Amino acid sequence: MKRLISFLLITLIFQIGFGQKLHSPAELLKIMSDSKLSFQIDILKKEIQCSDKSEKLNYHSYYRLSTDSGLYTFTYKIRDDVKPVFDKAEAFFQSGISDSAIFYYKETLKADSTLYNVMTYIGQVYGSKKDYQNAIAWYEKAISKNYIDYMAHWFLADTYLDMKDTKNALDEITIAQILNRNNLRIKKSLTYIFEKAKMSTDDWCFNPQVEINKISDTKINISANEKWLAYAMAKAIWNFEPGYKESMGVAPGQYSTIEDKECLVSLLIGLENSKTKIKNDPQLSILKKATEKKYLDEYILYEIVLPENPLVAFQLPEKTILNIKDYILNVRNEK
Repeated sequence: MKRLISFLLITLIFQIGFGQKLHSPAELLKIMSDSKLSFQIDILKKEIQCSDKSEKLNYHSYYRLSTDSGLYTFTYKIRDDVKPVFDKAEAFFQSGISDSAIFYYKETLKADSTLYNVMTYIGQVYGSKKDYQNAIAWYEKAISKNYIDYMAHWFLADTYLDMKDTKNALDEITIAQILNRNNLRIKKSLTYIFEKAKMSTDDWCFNPQVEINKISDTKINISANEKWLAYAMAKAIWNFEPGYKESMGVAPGQYSTIEDKECLVSLLIGLENSKTKIKNDPQLSILKKATEKKYLDEYILYEIVLPENPLVAFQLPEKTILNIKDYILNVRNEK
């Protein structure tokens, strides 16, 4: 019995136009003033460093199915009668005996056609033989059956690059990175392909200069860099103001992108009102550009949600993943 993976720890709400109204910094300030809580605001005196998320990884053990009722993600399980054949294929692959590896991988698929990851392995063997047409064909089969197969996208990108097809290489390596946001090997390959395409390779992390602490049942301390003050106020209200999340349509214990959208919009308004220069601050300058080009949802998913919860990528519809890809290529890392 294949095991269904349920991602119930995080609820994503991508659209706001369902009667939800984002509050301005002035409205948020009034909410704080009228609150039964006491919000104390200080200037942050230290720089907060990016945290290491390299251990938050996805693995090549998942596949998903699309049904009328939604997307469902499962883990692969090799049947006992299939495993000896698969093990032979793996042994031949490790020994560099390509033709025998391909033969037994194909025998594995004959025995169980739902092992879509095996299609990726067949493509990998063809790629090692420089048989690019067969490699591409098998990677595309794997992706058509299981779009979240980040290895198929990754290896397909490398194959396209070997064939001097930079455009398709860019698309595929970007999708691979979205599907496994913190994988350093994919990031290295992405950087190399972007350099070949003369794309920006600047990297940065979303790293708000904000600390919010609950001092007591009635007192909240907010410390923030001046640029981040409006963001910090919004976050404090979302985290601590009783009933506020529910008033915005978010159930207790759940996360919605509405939260980050309101905080980021408040941040941008605050920066605009104070005429703060942000050109040399990529997370803020790219946020502004993403908002102007209508990629705010994609910014939130790629910069905030996926680094912290990479498994969420396996829940995203293909259209959303392609929109994030467009954000990366047209805003974050444009030429």
